[in-house]
Amino acid sequence: QQEQQEQQKQRVIVIGAGVGGLATAARIASQLPNNDEVEITVLEKNDRDQLGGRCGSFDVDVENVGTFRHERGPSLLLLKDEYELLFSDCGIIGDDEEVGEFGEFGDDEKRTAVATTTTTAAQSYGLEMKQCIPAYQVIFEDGDVIPLGFPRSKCSQGLTLDQIKSIQILEQESISKLNALEPNGFRKWSEYLDTCSAYLDCGLPNFIEERLDLPSFPSFLKEALREGAMRWPLQPHGTMLSRLFTSPKMVALASFQDLYVGLEPYNNPRHWLAGGGVLRKTAPAVFGLLAALELHPTNGRAGVFAPVGGFRRVAESMRELCLDQGVGFRYGVSVTRITDKGVHF
Repeated sequence: QQEQQEQQKQRVIVIGAGVGGLATAARIASQLPNNDEVEITVLEKNDRDQLGGRCGSFDVDVENVGTFRHERGPSLLLLKDEYELLFSDCGIIGDDEEVGEFGEFGDDEKRTAVATTTTTAAQSYGLEMKQCIPAYQVIFEDGDVIPLGFPRSKCSQGLTLDQIKSIQILEQESISKLNALEPNGFRKWSEYLDTCSAYLDCGLPNFIEERLDLPSFPSFLKEALREGAMRWPLQPHGTMLSRLFTSPKMVALASFQDLYVGLEPYNNPRHWLAGGGVLRKTAPAVFGLLAALELHPTNGRAGVFAPVGGFRRVAESMRELCLDQGVGFRYGVSVTRITDKGVHF
């Protein structure tokens, strides 16, 4: 009877235990009304220690010195809310925990309040993502260093007053250096990030997440058409930046993110029929949304984060989520073909 029940089970195969495969398996399992009727298995060609694919970490022991963690792929984490969404989509709820009592003196009475701390759904599975402030430092060939990425809501990051003061000093140093690069450098930089923020607010939902978000289009078009369409999003990125900035360093600050996706920012006059190279290897100006995603001070989707314990914690937390949803894993298994009869490995 048990063998007959096993044969009647529907089987779902997810190929690859990278973060995409892990998230897919967890979401499928969480939506099933009865896991006893469906068997979900993740097949991974690599060993268990390669869980997460490139989103992972490894340790190197140096004799008489210590153990050092290295990341296999990503060096920064973006869109923190997407990771939190995975756990909440799977029905995981964070907790409020009492951390102590403190007294308040009011009019002729003493009141006692209880302080609480909130554990997010991701944190309950060991995934804690801390924002990096500043986001990073940009180092030029001549040794010049400029810190970038200072969110306005510093006090909500769980920082001490001393830490906030140190960040404010760095932020003033960043503003001074931007102004030293060219007149009104910081103002120009801030206006550029605001343009990129409008690109992000429209581009992320409509073109990346593929869900229609009509309210985001007016701000997008306003930025695209302002100043005689100087910020038109489909022109070569370098063309727009050369109109906004006079300093080569400012142009470099605003365009090095294009390299993330293997493109260059420069206008290529030989490819004028291809939009200055936009249809080939030149990044369009709309790719400035990457700068906003990392550096904009008030955009709710922006910020550079680091997973505490390294990127291995991203994959491990997703695996633990999958296991709790009844997902199985098989490592060292290579898929050879997929037919209408099933997955062969």
